[in-house]
Amino acid sequence: MKKRRSFGINSNNSGQKLYNARRGLIDRCAMRSKLKTEYGIVGAGGVSGGIIGQLPRNAVALGPVGGVSFRVASRIANTLKAGWPVRSLDELDGVRLILFHSPQEQFTVLLDELAAARIHWPGKSLVFCDCGADLAATARFRDLGASVAKMCRCGLPGRLLVQGNAPALTLASSLVRELRFKPVVIAEGSEALFDAGVTLGSAAITPLIDAVARILRHCGVRDAESVQLATALFARTVGEYAHSGRQSWQWHVEEPGTEALLAQIAAVEEPLRPLLTHLVLAGFRTFDRHGGVAHALRQSANPKHRE
Repeated sequence: MKKRRSFGINSNNSGQKLYNARRGLIDRCAMRSKLKTEYGIVGAGGVSGGIIGQLPRNAVALGPVGGVSFRVASRIANTLKAGWPVRSLDELDGVRLILFHSPQEQFTVLLDELAAARIHWPGKSLVFCDCGADLAATARFRDLGASVAKMCRCGLPGRLLVQGNAPALTLASSLVRELRFKPVVIAEGSEALFDAGVTLGSAAITPLIDAVARILRHCGVRDAESVQLATALFARTVGEYAHSGRQSWQWHVEEPGTEALLAQIAAVEEPLRPLLTHLVLAGFRTFDRHGGVAHALRQSANPKHRE
């Protein structure tokens, strides 16, 4: 039987490929128009390497991306593989949540551009992510009618600092949880005080652990064992405080012997004597206990000022 001649266009020719490409572009545009965007980004610098770049919802929830230029906005959107770049920050007026990230050298310029944009701020939330927004910056946008929050990394593993006012604070805490971190909510403007607490509980205490290990080695304890004993002492103290708080202090009820404390202070090498004295006295002062013992230690440390 003779095969019938076909006058149709083969599906693999250039015309069909062009049609498919155009159809795909139309489909993507239609999807973008139907997508319910939840937030936009104003950014500069390494946005993808920070908190914003790790958000799991970027692919489905990120909308307009603005920057110091359209080229920068395009680069951010391409790097995140989400959202779409905009030529003007005015176009972020369509989202209720705006995430802001910028290195310090571009922060002021980008902040001024955002403040000058034609955005109706009442009902909107602005969250600064991993950047140095001070109280003046946050107050600037609250005056425009927005709620403002900040979230940033801290020295505690598995946690991010969050501060600000609702609803931005609630939204920021929700984003932190999506990252599988725990939000630590602090009073606004208290980052330096929080960092001081982290330093006191980490870097500042390491020399104390080393000092304990060194004292034990001077007593003849082997190197490895001295480290194990020192860390065990600190771990036990931390565990007891976690269980009982201030009442876990060894001398919370029972008064230490004055002569025993003076002998201990005299036994350590000279650089540690004032430190040990100071720490013991700080305990008496902090917990308001054993004034008589504290007085004796102060008199021993300052023999010229004896009463």
